[in-house]
Amino acid sequence: MYIYELPFEINKELCRLLDNDDDWKELAGIHMKYSAFEVNEIEQVAARQTSSPTDQLFKKWGQLNHRVEELFILLHRMKHIPALRTLVPVVDARFHRLLHKHDSKSLKDKHTPPSEVNLNKVKTQKVDGSESSLPLPVMLIEKGVQLPTASPGIENSQTENTSTESSKNSTSQASKEGFDNEFLRNVSAIPMLSYEDLREATNNWSENNLLGRGGFGQVFKGEWKLLPVAVKRLRDNDDKNRELIREMCLNQYRHDNILPLYGYSLGGPEACLVYQLMAGGSLEQRLRYKTSHPPLSWNQRYRVAHGVARGLQYLHTMAGTPLIHGDIKPANILLDQCTMPKIGDFGLARKGPYGEDRTHLKVSRVHGTRPYLPDEYLRSRCLSPAVDVFSYGVVMLEMATALPAIDKTRSVLLLSDYMQQLASEGVDFGNFEDRILKAINNSNVHLCREFVSIGLHCTKYSRQERPNMLEVYKRLNAMEFPGKNLT
Repeated sequence: MYIYELPFEINKELCRLLDNDDDWKELAGIHMKYSAFEVNEIEQVAARQTSSPTDQLFKKWGQLNHRVEELFILLHRMKHIPALRTLVPVVDARFHRLLHKHDSKSLKDKHTPPSEVNLNKVKTQKVDGSESSLPLPVMLIEKGVQLPTASPGIENSQTENTSTESSKNSTSQASKEGFDNEFLRNVSAIPMLSYEDLREATNNWSENNLLGRGGFGQVFKGEWKLLPVAVKRLRDNDDKNRELIREMCLNQYRHDNILPLYGYSLGGPEACLVYQLMAGGSLEQRLRYKTSHPPLSWNQRYRVAHGVARGLQYLHTMAGTPLIHGDIKPANILLDQCTMPKIGDFGLARKGPYGEDRTHLKVSRVHGTRPYLPDEYLRSRCLSPAVDVFSYGVVMLEMATALPAIDKTRSVLLLSDYMQQLASEGVDFGNFEDRILKAINNSNVHLCREFVSIGLHCTKYSRQERPNMLEVYKRLNAMEFPGKNLT
């Protein structure tokens, strides 16, 4: 039986049991391996809908086709006897022995040791300010605590201890270190790597392995445990580790079109982030012919447009509260060996407005790349998913025409403004197709017009006139052209 097939009464009783004392948070964060960011999202959605957070958790977990037997095993690890008994009627008899292993002393009740109470509180603790719950390493960074590099012995962190004095006296230093280790394992599922290992993986940060550089620092290719990786070495500046914090919190979203974060390193001269190495390079490199790869065909450009739309639609809708990337551009769209796109660089990502009556939020500073940002964000600092939609539109215009997003030699500086002006003049955008596609006999004037049409819609001056990413995704799905099913 799948989770979503649970009988109503059994589901209701499980929600009652696990909502009590927020036991669902332990189930979600420790046993289901959800990040603290995701746990907080579930709690917020439940609060807005005045529903059970356990029910929200089951819906989220159930969408991944998990079965009731898996839930039974996780509750067994929690030693949550009442919940196990509730599930007995709907699990196979061979699982019942797990329940019999527990005696009455294993029952999860109010007699939890004070040290464990503190542990659970810290696991779901919020950082002061507007940010959501963060993985423990990130919380410690924010508090100014120096974290060690990956090693068997991890020093005790400066986590506030609210236990009674007698509890303090009875808890050994080794036990505290054990708790800290458990924080690092369970609250953040992202592996912490040694700076020296990454130095070795990149051949001592060799210039020959340099993939790119920017305001954040440098990116090197390397090999770690026989796995090709890209290592982002962050620049040490006034916003030290801010990039790290956002990437760790926001790049935990798992999706086919989002670049996965393999690991991170702290404690060395610079903080580092480790990603999957994308063999196809960036969309920027491919459109400007800065690699040895052949030009992208129309089928490949469609695959990129479709995949990025799918990834953005997920970010804008799947987390309850929209997640706004904030820096969509060809350089941040990476391609694998099959030209499947993955959205990368979440250093500027922020949670957007939530609630039906909230369309945007005001931010104190504007971040991002000027040619890809709409006027309402640049002038009025209004942040909404429509910012990503506008950026996506500029990318669509670039993919169709290969024209740069900004060109000082053009009569109109910004590509989005230039194309809107041409549209008002009624020009045929089929004539603006990337010339290299004609040179390789891959011309498709119809697709060029479609790409430009979507780009123009997404870059409308008024954000209310722009489509959302679901509408864009559906429009791309509905496109028909020769070879579409071969993409």
